[in-house]
Amino acid sequence: MNKSVLVMFLLLLSCGGNDKADQKDDIKDTNFSLEKITSLTQGTLYSSELVDKETSEYGYIKFENQPEIVVNGVMVTPQYRYFTYSHSRFGSGNISAPKWETTFNIDTATKNLISFKTFVSRSGMGPTINCVSSSPYHLPTQVKLGDNDSIPSFTCDNNINLAQGSWRTENAGDGKLNFIIRTQTIDTSSSVIDETTTYTIDTAGNILSLQINKLKSFTD
Repeated sequence: MNKSVLVMFLLLLSCGGNDKADQKDDIKDTNFSLEKITSLTQGTLYSSELVDKETSEYGYIKFENQPEIVVNGVMVTPQYRYFTYSHSRFGSGNISAPKWETTFNIDTATKNLISFKTFVSRSGMGPTINCVSSSPYHLPTQVKLGDNDSIPSFTCDNNINLAQGSWRTENAGDGKLNFIIRTQTIDTSSSVIDETTTYTIDTAGNILSLQINKLKSFTD
């Protein structure tokens, strides 16, 4: 084969490969389902060990939909979230690790988050807050790259107010999307703290990994 023809063939082959890679990361017009995040189907939605590889802190998170109940005359689906972290994966130090246990009361008909209760404990002791949303709101059923919105603030007992939150989407690469939620909660001393949860999802809405603040799914 002529050298110039060979070079041209290789260039065309190379360009073709790059086009495929670019197409895979070009998700700006792609719809991503949030079904696995917003589902009210009873049972475990997601659970995973977490790790911060820089600090070697370990954690665990679990989301679980519980049987429907009536709260203030409204049929709701309680969504329970358990989250904890410590400086070691195993050992006695985990006994005193902080734990966040939150039950979100979600209107089954509208999927609006009405209220929630959070118990933050260390060795079984800690504050509890009951919070009510300032306005009706629920996450969309699907999102695209670049979408964003604000989340209502919450008024809680014990003179605690949680500021307005937000969510946004970012390209996670390889045809995936990061769905990022920024909210507030409290720590074991009842101080208000920020919390950022990042879901990496595919177009079907499957949760491929989760990161809460700097703690990320252990398998990543």
